[in-house]
Amino acid sequence: MDDRTKLAAGIAAHLQGLRYDDKRLAEIAAEVAVLNDAVRKAAAARLAFDDEPAAFASLMEKEAK
Repeated sequence: MDDRTKLAAGIAAHLQGLRYDDKRLAEIAAEVAVLNDAVRKAAAARLAFDDEPAAFASLMEKEAK
């Protein structure tokens, strides 16, 4: 089990109270990696390091529509 899959397992178990088999955990980890990459790329194109934290939430809300 790689580090991303272990992290997904920890989050599922400790924060959500859920348990999955290793195959599903690997799928979840891969899905989260894709989503995280997309969010980071979208934010990098529109936000600067010194922007207010609320700007990120606002950007995500706009993009979700």
